[in-house]
Amino acid sequence: MKIKICGMTRPEDVRTCENAGADFLGFINIKRSKRFVELEDVVEMRSLMKDKNRAVLVLEPEGIEEALFAIEKTGIKILQLHSLSSYGIKYLKWRDCFKTCPLEEDLRIVRAVGISDELSDEKKREIEEFARVCDALIFDYEVEGKSGGTGRQIPIETAVEASKIAKNIKKSIKTVLAGGMNTERIKAHEKILNEHFDCVDVNSGVEDTPGIKNPLKIRDLFNKLVKI
Repeated sequence: MKIKICGMTRPEDVRTCENAGADFLGFINIKRSKRFVELEDVVEMRSLMKDKNRAVLVLEPEGIEEALFAIEKTGIKILQLHSLSSYGIKYLKWRDCFKTCPLEEDLRIVRAVGISDELSDEKKREIEEFARVCDALIFDYEVEGKSGGTGRQIPIETAVEASKIAKNIKKSIKTVLAGGMNTERIKAHEKILNEHFDCVDVNSGVEDTPGIKNPLKIRDLFNKLVKI
């Protein structure tokens, strides 16, 4: 199971997280987020990474052109999207590969799916629809139609159900669990997480305040996960 640390806002946190062993680092370019960073700052922080291919750009674009601009501006080829339909995502991947990148560097799309305590039939269909066109799905707690940044935890049984639905549609799909993830929750459910998820997304669980990571919490997280 891989670990993504999201909400990078400072160069020192990028260095700390990568040195600690983070598999992916997330940069949030969504203005409603408390951890919003401008694309220029994303470019600067990504330049400090030893492995720039581990950068994830978190977006909520109004349209495909906005997403393409962010790709070209930052050079990041892993997008975590909190908007765009399944049709928009298919067209985005086609446009990106056709216009800007060689086939071996295809864009990878991680689509956020907001869920709460239970899965409605409509939500199950949404998971199936995005699983067909995306490389990965990230499940985060949804409040008033918006996911991400709430710090609230999805019941583990509901999260597992969502992951099973996605993997039943496409075996190659990667699933990521977010929403109030911290060292204690990961350790408490390590067997289930390893069995049903490919990655966990940690954000507020290693922070002092939004966007300000705590080096001791980060090191504690990875020290305790060595045994997983």
